[in-house]
Amino acid sequence: MTWAPERISPLQLSRSTPLQLLRSLGSGPRGLVESEAEARLVRYGENVLPARRVPSLPIVFLRSLRDPFTAVLACLALVSALVAAWATASVIAVLVVVSCALRAAGEHRADRSAAGLRELVASTATVLRRTDDGAAPVPREVPVDQVVPGDVVRLAPGDLVPADLRLLRATGLTMHQAALTGESAPVPKYPVDEPAAPAPPGAARAHALDEQDFDRPEVCFQGSSVASGSGTGVVVSTGADTRFARADKPRRDDRRTTAFDRSVYGISWILIRFMLLTPPLVLMANAALRGRGLETLPFAVAVAVGLTPEMLPVIVTTTLARGASALARTHQVIVKRLPALHDLGAVDVVCLDKTGTLTQDRPVLDCALDTAGRPDDSVLHWAAVNSLWTLQLAELPAADALDEALLDAAEERLPADALEYDAVAALPFDPVRRLSTAVVDTPHRLGHHTLVVKGAVEDVLERCPLSADERERAVALADR
Repeated sequence: MTWAPERISPLQLSRSTPLQLLRSLGSGPRGLVESEAEARLVRYGENVLPARRVPSLPIVFLRSLRDPFTAVLACLALVSALVAAWATASVIAVLVVVSCALRAAGEHRADRSAAGLRELVASTATVLRRTDDGAAPVPREVPVDQVVPGDVVRLAPGDLVPADLRLLRATGLTMHQAALTGESAPVPKYPVDEPAAPAPPGAARAHALDEQDFDRPEVCFQGSSVASGSGTGVVVSTGADTRFARADKPRRDDRRTTAFDRSVYGISWILIRFMLLTPPLVLMANAALRGRGLETLPFAVAVAVGLTPEMLPVIVTTTLARGASALARTHQVIVKRLPALHDLGAVDVVCLDKTGTLTQDRPVLDCALDTAGRPDDSVLHWAAVNSLWTLQLAELPAADALDEALLDAAEERLPADALEYDAVAALPFDPVRRLSTAVVDTPHRLGHHTLVVKGAVEDVLERCPLSADERERAVALADR
């Protein structure tokens, strides 16, 4: 196989079945031949993020001069030096240097810390490779930078996704996508055989993966990690084409002005206008009243200097630097731009779509209700039986937050032997079925088994011997 595909377009990715996608990638379920993988590596380049050079400390220092107050002070120092007011020029220059040094040091440390986050990407990946077309595929550990489009990658618990890939197979697979979406809970992922519905006219995008694609269950993204389960997927994007690389790029509006910035700029321009207007007025007044000319220029400059609060930039920068240091020390928050703390202090209301960001991300069971809405501990009992034996028999790596809440509540409210059953089999939660199932021996009935199902309300009720009216009432109760 010597043919290499072009990059996958958005329409190909969203409107292709797994088989069609494999064909368009020039790959197959058995993976690539070694020679083909080497040719693609030459064509597409290594699977590494675009290099971003952290600005040096002198460059960050010079950028700090763009602050309006600092720029005004620098101009005053220059004018004072031109009129031989060396003491005034020296004091103002020291204030400018101290202010810029504090800001540059803080932002340089933040840039280096942010650059260190880029190393959270996986270092190796398990891919299927063949020595020739007729050979059987062999799982191989390869460096992540050697992964190419068309590679078939295997994922296991704890693995970091090496590139953007489309799932071919999955068993109980859930992913942590917090690095990309901020979502604290694992997200279920599973293959989808049917292509996505066609997008409306004019909705085609320039990139293969956009923000809404994070909700797509069949796509796994570089930078995310496997929370539980296992899966196999084909690589569709590597290097700079991945969603992780695009999220890591600086946006054009990263330096957009805020309300605080606009206020500072307004005050600065008022001061500049007064500074430009005051020296000529002082010179003309002295010339008209006392007959003096340019010899009064130092006095005119001193008046202009007196209009500027020289210590304000130093005080503001020092305060912001201390705030950024406290955030980093106590809350592990990186402040990339010190003026951003002004915006944080001006916040009155914070609206979030991720509950785990501000809470403990830990649900607590308050009560268990029957279909009539009455408290019923037997509901908690059977839910805890399902959670316990699903964890035990399905050999899941860890309990999810819901199972932990159920088991904690059962330990507090039920007798110590309430969950002691002889279990027969269990199926973990499946995002397609939206159920988890446990089979246990029925107490005091030899040879009889009890099937305990826990999951989405609608899917559980479909399996219950209830009338349509009873099912509607139960769904309405759950909605409330």
